[in-house]
Amino acid sequence: MRLTSFTAFAIVGCLSLCPISVASSRSEPAQPPRSGWYVGATVGLNRASDIDQEGWNRDTFCYPTDACFDLNPIPQISGYRWRYNVEAARGNTFEISIGRLFDRKRLALSLAQKKNGLNQVFRSVTNYDGNPMEDRRGGTVESNDRSSIDHLIVRTLSFNAYYDFPDAYRGISPYLGGGLGAAYVEMSGVHYSNDHRETSSNARVYDPPLSFYNSRQDGDLSDVVFAGRLHAGADYRVHDRTLLGLKLTYSILGSINVRSGYSIHPMHSRDPDFPNHNTFTGARHWTLALRVKRLFGNGG
Repeated sequence: MRLTSFTAFAIVGCLSLCPISVASSRSEPAQPPRSGWYVGATVGLNRASDIDQEGWNRDTFCYPTDACFDLNPIPQISGYRWRYNVEAARGNTFEISIGRLFDRKRLALSLAQKKNGLNQVFRSVTNYDGNPMEDRRGGTVESNDRSSIDHLIVRTLSFNAYYDFPDAYRGISPYLGGGLGAAYVEMSGVHYSNDHRETSSNARVYDPPLSFYNSRQDGDLSDVVFAGRLHAGADYRVHDRTLLGLKLTYSILGSINVRSGYSIHPMHSRDPDFPNHNTFTGARHWTLALRVKRLFGNGG
């Protein structure tokens, strides 16, 4: 997501809080303003949205399973494009923060981590120009493709602004907030492999051999992206300077763009550093967490 989207995201959140802040200040009785620092910690669960994955490379080989392999001469391909749907399982989250009170307003710097298991589901593959690849008619070569991603790990450093409403009921204080920051995003345990074998008893001799067309990729993919967050929650004062509460957070991540390579690939015969490129979009998280906050100074 572009930076302008996150700027609009923050402006809308701030505008929505301003009228509430003004109205609340008019209705509250005069009392000493709150001030001072605080630290907080949260732990909880998160639910992530599905993620769209689109990738491409400039592989010029026509493979023994494709219709172009029967042409003479065998043509070169402009490259390949692929699409996957990456499904995210329910995960865990934790966060630590340090902040400053300005009466009912708060500013805080936070560091959060979320982790989710992933299931990668194949959708389509085309050539680089977007045209579907036709299967080889009567071909006896079988291609065994395997792909998977183990986990999505998101570590976010963000600057957040909150507004605390007066005690609503028996020491319970609700709040709203929003934040912007940067997230280090890692797709861990990425695997792709493609093996070719002859299924006919009258095996044709291939030159180069079928093993030449095999490929493999293993590793982790990572990127740093913009992150936007919206918060809502409530705190309960269990001690003069200790609050316990629940916090609901909605997080948005920008597009994740990564470049990586292969351990085995036919293009290594021409380019030992032959790369591929992947873009992951649509990453969203809902987080529900238990929060503990410790106040210093005049916490009110």
